[in-house]
Amino acid sequence: MIEQRLQRQLRRAMILAFCFIIAFFICGGLFSAYLHRTRNEAIRKQVIAEAEEYKKRILKQLKADFQTLSMLSVFIEEDYDEDKEFLAQQLDKVNQNNEFLTIVYYDKNGEGIISNLGEEPIVGASLSELSPEGRRGVELALEGNTSVSRLFESSISENRVFSYSVPVYSEGEVVGALSASDQIEIFSEILSGDTVLGGAGYIHLLGSEGNFLVQSPKMIVQEDIPSIFDGPYLSEASKEEVREALQQQERIFNAFDYEGKSYSFLLEPIGINGWYLFCVNTGEGLVASSETSTFIAQITFIGVFLLMICLMLYGYRLLKNYNRVLIRMAYYDSLTGAENLTRFQQRLRGTLRSAGGSVAAVSIRQFPFINEIFGKEKANQLLCEIKTAAEHHLNKEEFFCRDTEDRFYLFFKDTEPEVLSVRLKAFIDEICKNSEISHTNYLLALYCGVAAAAESDASDKTANNLMTHVLFALERAKGAHESFVWFFDAELHKKEELENYIESHMHQALQAGEFKLFMQPKKNLRSGMLDGAEALVRWNAGEGRQIFPDQFIPLFERNGFCIKLDIYMVEQACRQIRSWLDRGISPIPISVNQSKLLFFEENYVSILTDLLKKYDIPAKFITLEILEGLALENVEELNEKIGRLQAEGFRISLDDFGSGFSSLNTLGKLKIDELKLDRDFLMSASEQEHGRVRLIMEQIVRMAGTLGISTVAEGVETTEDEQFIRAIGCDVGQGYLYSRPICASDFDEMFMKGAGRYLDDSSTK
Repeated sequence: MIEQRLQRQLRRAMILAFCFIIAFFICGGLFSAYLHRTRNEAIRKQVIAEAEEYKKRILKQLKADFQTLSMLSVFIEEDYDEDKEFLAQQLDKVNQNNEFLTIVYYDKNGEGIISNLGEEPIVGASLSELSPEGRRGVELALEGNTSVSRLFESSISENRVFSYSVPVYSEGEVVGALSASDQIEIFSEILSGDTVLGGAGYIHLLGSEGNFLVQSPKMIVQEDIPSIFDGPYLSEASKEEVREALQQQERIFNAFDYEGKSYSFLLEPIGINGWYLFCVNTGEGLVASSETSTFIAQITFIGVFLLMICLMLYGYRLLKNYNRVLIRMAYYDSLTGAENLTRFQQRLRGTLRSAGGSVAAVSIRQFPFINEIFGKEKANQLLCEIKTAAEHHLNKEEFFCRDTEDRFYLFFKDTEPEVLSVRLKAFIDEICKNSEISHTNYLLALYCGVAAAAESDASDKTANNLMTHVLFALERAKGAHESFVWFFDAELHKKEELENYIESHMHQALQAGEFKLFMQPKKNLRSGMLDGAEALVRWNAGEGRQIFPDQFIPLFERNGFCIKLDIYMVEQACRQIRSWLDRGISPIPISVNQSKLLFFEENYVSILTDLLKKYDIPAKFITLEILEGLALENVEELNEKIGRLQAEGFRISLDDFGSGFSSLNTLGKLKIDELKLDRDFLMSASEQEHGRVRLIMEQIVRMAGTLGISTVAEGVETTEDEQFIRAIGCDVGQGYLYSRPICASDFDEMFMKGAGRYLDDSSTK
């Protein structure tokens, strides 16, 4: 009996040992295959990464050459276009200091200058003297486009070259084209490094037809072969595949055999003229080292596997259980059992790479109060009910997660708002209907924000944007007294982005002087002379960005920043007047708009008088423009403030009269010096069928004159407008007929340096 038991145990041990041996060979083979696959994948990723890096270097070289031409085009615009001989000398000098073979300049009439390196410049050249590719680049530049040509035989330098072409502008108009040619060999230095693939590869530059443009000195195939379609690079079966990839500008991996050895290669499109990088893996350096490492790893695996097999099996079981716990903690919510945000984002990125979809963010209204009123247990139960409802309402390939507290994210394959609205309403209704909290007198409501991504937008970046946009939509949905769904609005978001930029940069913009003083002249309709100017603000943000007044003025009025801006603009007007006085120029009055918030500041008058003292100017040169809305609340307080300002010498103007609910009663109550008729009033009066509006406007002007109030008509754009306002007795005209708002320096040049300051419609010419 004991012997039989021992035999059975021995048999079991032998069977177990045999199983271990079989498992060893299977695991060894799988492990070897895994190492081989991992090594190949790592090499492929490295080839792609290095190809991208060399592509960036080539594009950087092209960008640098374009910047050189663009900088030269600015100098041509400012100084040299009128003097062709002088321009030819300058082009020749630039050509000597750069690496271009030829630089040419042609004006709109097709007359050009050709500077060939080492030769005398040609002045008066025609476009026919250029090669077809070079001529095409110049023609594109004259149309306002920049371009890089394909390779061509230059009829000027007699070299195989390509050319850059950029337009030359003057006052926003294309006046000429600047083009420079260079040999393709300028990229040789970029591609001739010894560190490609850690010394295990080399890179050639190919044309769109697979022809060699630049060859690395370090290469396997030494024969003089014109293209990759010749010689050993491609088999007959793969040639058609490569040709199609070249036509489609796609990345492609392939391999070729040479002298009994196989070499893998990558074709990477550069994105210019169909050029490609041809990256060859020689199998040395990093690759050879990885093969040795693989062999050593296999031997080591065999040696330790027999000794440690039992411990490995036991450790594997422990590790598997441990990993299961870790995965649960990493990807799942401990309360509801739903996936967490990390897992949701991973699945979202993977899904959006192949298809479009929508993300909905769901939040419970006043969830902290639910915790307080019903207790933590009931609140947690509600979260679990939401998880259960989500499982019921999501289709195959749709998923959801719980983020933090009361926020859930749901992914839908649908993108149509109508379909999503119906599905989300059913989801919300089920939660509100089945929840125990809804069976009390408490109104349970859910807020939901939705953002969609079309299939054409699929990318990792789109997934990140989608998660951001859905939070904006959720914030919009919050605040309603019942369940509400809000879909992300891209146009509204752009407006919100701009408002955020304005509010986050307005203080530093004021300190940096980004708010610029612009002025629009006013014409005295009786004398025809310059009567004054209105100060207008323009925001020139960094990097050439301009923000328009209608984009920031309403926001400043809401957040109170208009107080600082209005004071700033008064100071700019004072500084301008001081500048005129210092230069011996007789000043003109400048009108400055004043907001309601500033006008009723307690120390408003003292602020203005301090500015007058600071710049030592008379108050008569500053006209303060207010809106009629100021008089709707407290006419007595307003008149008291106006009286104090007039006592200091300021003039008070009522702006935009006629734009809204203007009242003649306002004219009788306010002690103003000037009345400005809104441009919409004049536009209506100028139309023939609005004779009654013309009559009303005429009576307003007469009434103002009787009250001793001067009148200014805004929006004068035609001579007919001027004739009309002069006929009804208006004192001053302002509008595009005389000039658009222009910067202070241009205003000086156009209106303040003339002896007579006489205005007519030629002022803007």
